[in-house]
Amino acid sequence: MKKSNRKKGKKKVVAFTVCGIAAAAVGGMALYGSAAAKNEPSVKQETITLEKMDISQKVTVSGTVQSAEKLSLTSEIVNTKVKSVKVKVGDKVKKGDVIAELDDTDLKAQLDTAKKAIDNSKQISDINLNAAQRGYEDAIEDFNAKSASGARSVNVAQDTYNKAVDDQNKTYNDYNEAVNDRVQKENAAAEAATASEEAAETVEDLTANLKKLKAAYDAASDAYDKVAANRDADASALNDAKYERDTAKNCLELGQQALDEATEKSKAADKAAAQCAEAYSAALMKEKELKAGLTTVDRMVDDTWNAVQSASDAKRDAEHQYGSMVSDRQDAVDTAKLSTDGETDKNDKQIKDIEESIEKCVIRAEFDGVVTAVGVKEGETYAGGQIAEIQDDSSYKVEAKVDQYDISKLNKDMPAEISVQALGSESIDGKLSFVSPTPAPAVPTADGTISSSTDYVVEASFGDKTDGLRIGMSAKLIVVTEEKQNVFAVPDNCILSDDDGWYVQVSKDGAEIENVYVEKGLKTDYYTEISGKDIKEGMNVIQPESEDKPISLFY
Repeated sequence: MKKSNRKKGKKKVVAFTVCGIAAAAVGGMALYGSAAAKNEPSVKQETITLEKMDISQKVTVSGTVQSAEKLSLTSEIVNTKVKSVKVKVGDKVKKGDVIAELDDTDLKAQLDTAKKAIDNSKQISDINLNAAQRGYEDAIEDFNAKSASGARSVNVAQDTYNKAVDDQNKTYNDYNEAVNDRVQKENAAAEAATASEEAAETVEDLTANLKKLKAAYDAASDAYDKVAANRDADASALNDAKYERDTAKNCLELGQQALDEATEKSKAADKAAAQCAEAYSAALMKEKELKAGLTTVDRMVDDTWNAVQSASDAKRDAEHQYGSMVSDRQDAVDTAKLSTDGETDKNDKQIKDIEESIEKCVIRAEFDGVVTAVGVKEGETYAGGQIAEIQDDSSYKVEAKVDQYDISKLNKDMPAEISVQALGSESIDGKLSFVSPTPAPAVPTADGTISSSTDYVVEASFGDKTDGLRIGMSAKLIVVTEEKQNVFAVPDNCILSDDDGWYVQVSKDGAEIENVYVEKGLKTDYYTEISGKDIKEGMNVIQPESEDKPISLFY
């Protein structure tokens, strides 16, 4: 095996050869080469010219041609007379052809007896089942009647409850509307009262103001009269006094007008306040009346709901009682059916078993083929075992055994070359159709002991139909497990090893020997693939002799 600390390039060789048993006994070895840069061999070395080639790894085994399908015909009907044998060895048969017949007289008598007993049993089972079915139907009818009656009671109670809920909702809606109306009218009365008070205050203020305006007017009027009575007064003074008097008069008239208007508004505000107070009083009375009715509708809803629950409970209790009765009657029906079905299945199985046994008395070919063995004779008692063997003579396979060292190289559907000696040297294309996962069963030896086996059975199918094949012919299988093309390869004994890895010895001009380190690849029975940066086509690789060949001390 190549090691990671292998030196690169070429190296002069030091190798040893086994010189004989005596020398080996004392540990003696003869020096085959030297560590000098050049080695002058004392004898001429055998070499091969390195060149590229195609190599392949193959597994080759011997086997025999077998039928692709083989069947040993037997029958479960034993201790019965062989009524007839329809074939002999070598006969061609088609699928379904009668091979042999066994006596079925006793079986047919058993069939007649069983059928009569079954008819009687069926009549009894039908009577029991019908009675159970009638009881079940009566229970269903009672259950439905009680359930319907209970449902009607529940519906009536539910309708009454729904009406009570509707009345409750209406009363609460009316009450809530009355509360809202009372609040609105209460707010309106408060606002009207405030407006009335404000209007009265305005009249009071305007009345006081009017008195002031009247006093001002009276004063201005007196002043004017005094100026007018004074003959010495000039026209300007008289005009000023007249203006003051007229202005005070206008103010007095406006004050009176404002007072009159405020008085009218105050009266209107008082009237509106009185109306709002009256409306508020009426709304408050209605709210109180509706509130008193809430208790009544709440109690009615509770009473009607309790009535619904009572009706539902009564319905549920009745359905439970009559439902249990229905279940009991259903169980009785099921039990009767199971008993009937069980008897029917048992009887059908008995009939079927007898009919199958009668059918098994006729042994038929299961596929087209040739009769290769007949194991019974007409008139004898069949005690079991092979009646006949049929093999398909239209398609074939090769069966062989592969040892434990090669079986891991093989897989189903690998291509195979098949050679049949009796048909000549030309090979036939095929493929592996079966590779056993376990060794072939051990077989007794000549002395009666049983030895373990390490051989595995493989089968190969023929790619094309081949005329001339016969069962039992000798055949050889060649399976290519791996192949390489256009690679360097040398005989396996040309490859040596030391601490630096694998190498081959190359002769240069027949005088100098060099070690060229290589990588090993595909190994066949004789050749091994090699590669490496120092490998070149045309090199003369030394091939050791088959005896006393150089061996590595580190292999």
